[in-house]
Amino acid sequence: MVKIQLALDTLVAEDALRLASLAAPYVDILEAGTPLIKSAGIGIVTRLKNAHPDKVILADMKTSDVGAYEAGMAFKAGADIVTTQGITTTATISEVQREADKWNRRAEVDMTGVKDPVARAKEIKAVGVNYVLYHRSIDEETTIGASWNNQTAQTVRELCGLGMDTAIAGGINAEILSMLKGIPLYSIVAGRGITAQQNPEEAARALSQRIREIWPG
Repeated sequence: MVKIQLALDTLVAEDALRLASLAAPYVDILEAGTPLIKSAGIGIVTRLKNAHPDKVILADMKTSDVGAYEAGMAFKAGADIVTTQGITTTATISEVQREADKWNRRAEVDMTGVKDPVARAKEIKAVGVNYVLYHRSIDEETTIGASWNNQTAQTVRELCGLGMDTAIAGGINAEILSMLKGIPLYSIVAGRGITAQQNPEEAARALSQRIREIWPG
């Protein structure tokens, strides 16, 4: 079954905790977003895990160097998953993965900015990575109008075809979900589509219902 991930990118810890509580019945993974961790500190990961011990907690560290050091810090705080960047060195990605294996947890590689995500995924698969995120950039959306299309859907399909758990993020809505029907995704990340809505709980419920309709298994 496709997992639903809530990206908490607010800068205020209490806001993040409130939003997490509202959406928790409808999501599987709670993400401490990069802006949230930078603003509130790594302790927000611990607070999310303590408040929702039944949920998977992802720390969006976007580590670009000292991989094992940063990953270890997040795992010690209670993270089940940490992220690094596809655009960084393979050495750093390998160190993050090694630390994840040490803790018996997971590392995800964010493909934002990677020119050829499929080729890069093949490279990092060779060092033990089995979890990638196809992430359409918010800045590219707002500045150059980047959007989901048949080409991006094909890229996601090819990533899944590598046998890697593949997540997607970046302006996800009902139309985009329909475009991706039939692709065996691991998880779908929603941020603004829930957190920026007038009724975040209802938005989470509606998104969950739509995802379960498209991916019923």
